[in-house]
Amino acid sequence: MRLVMVRLESLGDGTVICSDIIDPLGRLLLKAPKPLDPLTKKTLLNRGITEVVVEDTRVQSQVEDLQDIAMEIELLKKRLFRLSESPAGEELRGVILETVESFYAKNHHPSS
Repeated sequence: MRLVMVRLESLGDGTVICSDIIDPLGRLLLKAPKPLDPLTKKTLLNRGITEVVVEDTRVQSQVEDLQDIAMEIELLKKRLFRLSESPAGEELRGVILETVESFYAKNHHPSS
């Protein structure tokens, strides 16, 4: 789990705040973990809290996407194995795999 500091005003309802929030006087304003709701958000903003710590789910979902893609390509290779029985089939298998891998490389790049 990777934690990141984000602007409170950018968060939507249900986002889980992962770190306790303490005001400048040392008072506990929020005990983590706590899902954000409109009242909590408004209260924190009124108390001068502008940033909170949340879990960065983007990284994990990208890793899961890449793992799913790799698994799908391996399954496709197994499904297309029978095409390898003839030279024309082997060529077709190569074109299909190259096309699928190229598509995933262009459309599921980790930086997107």
